Amino acid sequence: MDGTVLHANDRFQSLIQLTPADLKKLRFQQLLAPGAAIFYETQFAPSLILRGHLDEISFDLVRADKSHIPVFVNAVTRRNVSGDHIDIVMALFEARQRRAYEEELLRSRKSSEQVAEVVRRSSDAIITLTDAGAIQNWNRGATQMFGWQRDEVLGQDLAALLLRDEGRIEFAKAVSALRSGADHTLELKGFHKSGRAIDLSLSLTAHMEAPGVLVAFSAIIRDITARKLAEKALIQTEKLASVGRLASSIAHEINNPLEAVTNLLYILAGEVKGAKAKDLVQTAQDELARVSHIATHTLRFHRQSSSRTPLDLHLLFESVVGLYRARLSNSGIVTEIETNRASFLYCYEGELRQIIVNIVANAYDAMKSGGRLLLRARDATDWRTGAKTVRLTVADTGTGIDKKILIRMFEPFFTTKGIGGTGLGLWITQGLVEHNRGAIQLRSATATKRSGTVVVLQFPAETPDDSISPTTGPG
Repeated sequence: MDGTVLHANDRFQSLIQLTPADLKKLRFQQLLAPGAAIFYETQFAPSLILRGHLDEISFDLVRADKSHIPVFVNAVTRRNVSGDHIDIVMALFEARQRRAYEEELLRSRKSSEQVAEVVRRSSDAIITLTDAGAIQNWNRGATQMFGWQRDEVLGQDLAALLLRDEGRIEFAKAVSALRSGADHTLELKGFHKSGRAIDLSLSLTAHMEAPGVLVAFSAIIRDITARKLAEKALIQTEKLASVGRLASSIAHEINNPLEAVTNLLYILAGEVKGAKAKDLVQTAQDELARVSHIATHTLRFHRQSSSRTPLDLHLLFESVVGLYRARLSNSGIVTEIETNRASFLYCYEGELRQIIVNIVANAYDAMKSGGRLLLRARDATDWRTGAKTVRLTVADTGTGIDKKILIRMFEPFFTTKGIGGTGLGLWITQGLVEHNRGAIQLRSATATKRSGTVVVLQFPAETPDDSISPTTGPG
C-alpha cells in the first residue's frame, strides 16, 4: 500500500526499461515525473483507499533513459478477510496516441473558435446555406448590411429574401454552377429590409461530399455601392473631359466659317431696303452672334470674363418664342408671356438666353401633339432668407416626366430622347443658372389630362449698385 512494486509484467518492464530486480527496489511514485509523484501521494492514493478503485487517471512515467511517456492508469485495492487494504493492482495503457489526438483536437477547437469569431465580427455578410439555398447561418455583418436579425432569416430562401427578378435568375445560375464543384463570383443588386437597393459582390463556395454531391454552400457578400458610385463618377469625369476637348476643337474649326457668314450678313444688311428684310437680317446677325458665343464658350469649359448687364425679360421671352414660332404654330402650341417687372434682371445675357432656349426646346419636344406654353416673370421673395428675388417660370402641358426619371434630369449624358439627345441640355442649364447665382427646380405630372412640367428659376433681384463684379466661372 506504500507503493512498493511487488510485480510487473513483461510489457511494463519493456515500457519502463527496468528489470524486475530494479523495480522491486522502487516505489511506483518514484517512477513518476515530480509533479505526478506529488499528485499520487496527495490525491491519487487517498482517493483510491477511500473509493477502492480509480479509472483512467493520467500520469507521465519516467523511463530509465529519463524520457517521459504518458499513460492512463486503472487501479483497484485488494482487501483481506478483515477488510483491510493489503495491496494495489494497476493496469496501465500507453496514452501517446490519445494524448496527441487530444492535443490536435484542442488545437482544432481553438482554430475553429478563432475562425468563428472572425466570421461573427466580419463587416462582410458571411452566410452558409443548404444546397437548395435555405439560410443555415447568418453573421453580424449580414445583419448590419441587410437589416434582418439572425432569428428572422434562418431557414428562409436567400434569393427570395434579398434579391429581385433578374438577381434571382443570376443567383440560381450561379448555384447551378456550384454543383460541379467550382466556386463562383458575381455582382448583382440586392435589397435591404427597408427596400433600399444595394450593389453587392457575392463569392460562393461549394461544400461537396463524395461522390461529388453538393450538400451546402457559403456566400461572402460585400457591399460595393460606394465603389460603383466612384466608378460612375470616374466615367462621368472622363466623358466630361472628352467633351471639353471636343468643344475646344469645335470652337477652333467653326469660328472661321462663322466669321465669313457674319461678314456676308453685314454686307447684306447694307443692301436690303425694306424694314421687314432689315429686321430679318438683324435677327440673323443676333442669332449668329449667339452661335459664335456658344461655340466658343459651350459646355462651361471656359472662364467667364464679361460683366452682368440689365436684361429686359419680356423682350427675352419674345425673342426666344420668335425663334420657335413656326415650329410652335405647326404643332398647335399656344404661347403665353406674362411679365410684370418694371425693372430689369442683371445677369449674363447670353447665358440667360441659352437657359430659356434650352428649357423651351424641351417643352416643345414634350408637346408635339399641341398644348400650352407659359413663360412668366414675377417679383418674389426667397422664403429661406427673406431676400428679394426674380422668379422665372416656364410651364408646359406636355407628356410630363416620370418620378424615376425626374430625379436624374440634371445628370450629364442622361437623356430620354434616344439617339437624338445628348443628355447635356439640362446639365448645362443648371451650371449656367448657378453661375448667375440662381436656383432651378422642376415639377412634373404624368396623370391623364393633367400632365405637364414646370421649371422655376430664381435669381437675386439686383440693382446696378448691387450687381457684383465679374467672377470667374468654372474651368
